[in-house]
Amino acid sequence: MRAEIISLVSVNGDWISFDVQQLANGDSDAPLRRWRLGWDLTKQASQLLPQVGEIWQFELKPKAFSSVLNQGGFNQQRQLLSQHIEARANVISAQKVAEIAGLRAGLLASVKAQLQGVAHRDILLALTMGERSEISAARWQQLRNSGTAHLVAISGLHLSVVSLYLLLMMKWALNRFWPVESRRNFILANLSAIAIAAAYAWLAGWGIPVQRALLMLVVVVVSQLTMRASSSWERLLWALALVLLFDPLAPLSNGFWLSFFALALILSEWRSPAANEINNGIWPQVKQWGLSLWRIQWRLCLGMSLLQLLLFGGLTLHSFWINLLLVPWFSLLVIPLVMLCFCLGMLGSALGFTELSTALWQLTSNSLVPAEWLWQLADHLVAAWWPLSAELAMALMLALIAVTGGWRLLRPQQCYWLVIPCVPLGLQLLLMAEWVRPAGWQLHVLDVGQGLAVVVQQGQHGLLYDTGASFDDFSYAERVIVPFLQHRGIAKLDYLVVSHGDNDHAGGATYIMQQYPEAQVITDLSQLKASDNCRPHRQQWRDLNLGFLGPLTPSTGNNGSCVLRIYDAAFSVLLPGDIELPAEIGLTKREAELNSDLLLAPHHGSNTSSTDDLLSAVAPRWAIFAAGYQNRWGFPKAEVQQRYQAHGVETFVTGEQGQLSIEIANGAQSVRSYRADIAPYWYNRLIAFGNPVNPE
Repeated sequence: MRAEIISLVSVNGDWISFDVQQLANGDSDAPLRRWRLGWDLTKQASQLLPQVGEIWQFELKPKAFSSVLNQGGFNQQRQLLSQHIEARANVISAQKVAEIAGLRAGLLASVKAQLQGVAHRDILLALTMGERSEISAARWQQLRNSGTAHLVAISGLHLSVVSLYLLLMMKWALNRFWPVESRRNFILANLSAIAIAAAYAWLAGWGIPVQRALLMLVVVVVSQLTMRASSSWERLLWALALVLLFDPLAPLSNGFWLSFFALALILSEWRSPAANEINNGIWPQVKQWGLSLWRIQWRLCLGMSLLQLLLFGGLTLHSFWINLLLVPWFSLLVIPLVMLCFCLGMLGSALGFTELSTALWQLTSNSLVPAEWLWQLADHLVAAWWPLSAELAMALMLALIAVTGGWRLLRPQQCYWLVIPCVPLGLQLLLMAEWVRPAGWQLHVLDVGQGLAVVVQQGQHGLLYDTGASFDDFSYAERVIVPFLQHRGIAKLDYLVVSHGDNDHAGGATYIMQQYPEAQVITDLSQLKASDNCRPHRQQWRDLNLGFLGPLTPSTGNNGSCVLRIYDAAFSVLLPGDIELPAEIGLTKREAELNSDLLLAPHHGSNTSSTDDLLSAVAPRWAIFAAGYQNRWGFPKAEVQQRYQAHGVETFVTGEQGQLSIEIANGAQSVRSYRADIAPYWYNRLIAFGNPVNPE
């Protein structure tokens, strides 16, 4: 495939991820698609890193477009669709066929050269060209903890600041040196502001958030130029309609909701100075504007924090005062300086004064010193990031909306009605304090690719059986399990059971132990500090019984897996790890202890497990295969699935259904999958291996 590099997504050691735009190849009529590619440079003869704007010829191995799907986790499939990425693949081999082409790619290369050795290079690249691939995970953590990630992602704030500065400069210059009595100067100034905003949007890569911001500015300017009477809310609705017209997939992006919700909050609180205040002079106007800005700021911080809580599962308690300092600082100083330095740097570079351009960037970098200090401070502040369960987040949001709306609509003597919308929030707080003990329990088999992670939940208490895999800087424990526990409101992980030492089962054990040091570890692995082993024994865990059935003696490998049966009077589940035929033979000798309603299929559904004798002894109603979608081993094997069907067992596969949750309450049980029941939206549908999808 011949394609142009359009953006570098991430660089992680020798593994890079980048987006390409497919180019026409001869007389081929194949549709030109946008791809997300992954490339392991260690397998290549050349360590040449592709750059934006270059043309490459790729040999690709298509990969599954679908991603792992779990509550609280990152939905990569939805994100890719929102960015109009239609297919994914890994690079087998590649050859560069053309150097950087295009004006923007050339400017980006020039800016990167000028920023060599400059402090805050990552932030300056993001503010200038929208290039965020050099922002490290630690930096993103700082931005999240301080609630200031929006300051480095070019959006409405940046375009508005740049266009407003040019508008004011153009109006002053035209009225000073070319005054007329007509509307000519007014029209020229507004058109110039839109032109510079469009240029900045193009410079930033013409991303989806930037397009939305530009459309909003165009609506405002057009309404002014046409002298059409329209309210701010009407302009917002026009901008919303245009965004959806040009990009119907925009609602799949979190940025869509953040930007429009922020504008709605601003419009709901902004009030222009009254006529009598204008006639009284400049100070009443300044006072009124200051009060409006203060009302907007605290309401914006509160409202956006709650929306981020719904979207990201947590909030930062320090975003209010940090944004109160940094938003004006970026608006009045940092953004104008960056754009001025960019223009001067390009001029200096064109004239051959590259060192002078670098010196200018270094001076501009000094304006980020206060922000850097606050970002580093955010790492050490108490409760910088406060994760909350989905139920509590929704109750908090509904209570706030109802109370603020009721406060405006109700009379003072009727305010006692505001107690009613606070009832759900009060109930959630009671559950957190465990004054009210929830009935029943839940079992969740998480979608962690070709691996295993099972969470058993009793209210705020949880048990984790296996932790999924980890690879270098990636860990399913960090990306899937911990966000899931937080989403479900599991604050206390009482037990961590690690079945055996394979990476796909124990890869995230160390991370889980760091995050939940109070958890009792049950395993036979010597490298983990365990409080108990897997020798056959029983113990009580709140309302459930834990029956450890083996192995009888410590053993390495799959047959040394810790076999756990969890049960109460209404339901039972058997978790056998990766046991194979020899271990299954030993288990079936204790047939009386095996009968269970749910069986987690041993060894992901391989041919070496799930014998007829085991299925007869367990006699499950349901079986779950923890297997990645289109995994290279072909698990679960077709003959194994047929064996389960022959025994009348209903089967599920995590790679196909996503997270699988079993609710056990009041003597009834039900199985719910992420794709079909928890979030049955069109963008969560299963997309076949390697088949490009047209999101339009």
